[in-house]
Amino acid sequence: MSEKKSSFDDCFLVRKETDTTGFYGNSAIQKAYFIGAYAKAVINHSFFSPVSKGNVTFKNWLSGQIINYRNLDRIFEMAFRYEQKLKLRIRNDSEVRKLAHETPESKSRGISGSKITYAFVAGFDDYGKFSKAEQAKENE
Repeated sequence: MSEKKSSFDDCFLVRKETDTTGFYGNSAIQKAYFIGAYAKAVINHSFFSPVSKGNVTFKNWLSGQIINYRNLDRIFEMAFRYEQKLKLRIRNDSEVRKLAHETPESKSRGISGSKITYAFVAGFDDYGKFSKAEQAKENE
């Protein structure tokens, strides 16, 4: 009997279902959430890069960025570039990258920059928790 492999999308669906405000129903918010998760995955794995151990270049670059709707694509592109350059083997990389990349674009009309930032940080934090839980399962 094999244990079902958890996915980050399941983590997001739990967040979305427990959200009573409907905040995570907007695709612009979802895109920010998934790009935040992808950025966290790249940061986590950059430190253990086979090309450059202890690499914090992407983390430093990201800390100087303004997190808003117009910058989301740029952040995604830089995360992807670092993933390729550092030859990262991000666990669930295809899933997190795919979620960030394939979430449909939407008009950001009526969505404040602070809501985009909040969603980005929520995805960033949730991926950190998700990856720790996955690591704990693997260690058992």
